[in-house]
Amino acid sequence: MGSATRALAFALVLALGAAAAQPVAVHAGLPQSDVAIAEKICDAAIRSYSIDAPIDHLLPAHGVYVEGYGVVLITDINLVALPPLWGFTGGVTDKDKARIHETKVKRFPAVREMFTRVAASVADGLERLSPEESVLLRVNFYNFEFENKNDLPKRLTISGRKKDLVDAARKGSLPGALSGILKVTVE
Repeated sequence: MGSATRALAFALVLALGAAAAQPVAVHAGLPQSDVAIAEKICDAAIRSYSIDAPIDHLLPAHGVYVEGYGVVLITDINLVALPPLWGFTGGVTDKDKARIHETKVKRFPAVREMFTRVAASVADGLERLSPEESVLLRVNFYNFEFENKNDLPKRLTISGRKKDLVDAARKGSLPGALSGILKVTVE
């Protein structure tokens, strides 16, 4: 063993010893089981959006609790669920492309409203989340390479404080009352 290796090994032993001597801090944040509740609320809303014209749920919601901020959820969707093997029947026609684009543009406002309700439902479902903490929901939209992406969102981010969201939800004033409560960004 060379002197540099020995010095590195010695420094590593000292660092591990120092780390072991430190008291372990108790994490006082939101339990992961509560974050899982938030994920389930989001996923259920997407699955039940429309039986006749479902959303393609590409990535189930993934959540994390950020100490002092609140719960952050991220999910990926395609505004239009296409049948399996769609496009393998000889290519995608210009008519198909136009229909998909038109459907997505028309559908986005209703999907945006649905995710607004999801943010309020998540806030209401997290009893142990502090009223001053927030819920942030990030939705990434998937589009095929062949699609016209004009007027289509890439991302939707919705955030608001728990107490404001819960108050609006319990008063039954969704989604109108949320306009002054939520921060909504469409990219």
